Amino acid sequence: MKTDTIIVRSFAALFVLFSLPAFFATELFAETLRFSIALPGAKMEFIAAYGGLILGAGLFLAIVAKDNARIGLLAILFLVGGLFAGRIEGMFFDEGTTAVQVTFLVLESLTLLIVGSRLKSSAQTTAIAAT
Repeated sequence: MKTDTIIVRSFAALFVLFSLPAFFATELFAETLRFSIALPGAKMEFIAAYGGLILGAGLFLAIVAKDNARIGLLAILFLVGGLFAGRIEGMFFDEGTTAVQVTFLVLESLTLLIVGSRLKSSAQTTAIAAT
């Protein structure tokens, strides 16, 4: 279980750190991700999604890490799994992808493998302990 707690705390920190540029260096962060936020309302949506939503997810993970790492792992699985699914679908509709998007796709794949294996392992351990 200690490994699960470390994973959840690490993702909590990564999510919080990843959200900060959306709040404090919005234009630079959007440019790095190859987003145009010049249209009305685009900057607000970018800050809400890349700042607020990701910050909220990170804070949630930080809160559950110690007492319920399994909930944190499930949250990571669903959050990153949703990003992964959306990115895969988006590849079919977009005219091209960037190196940043491909990097995110690889990181999301690795995350799903690691977190999925931890959840499977902890489920097996729980089943063995119950018998």
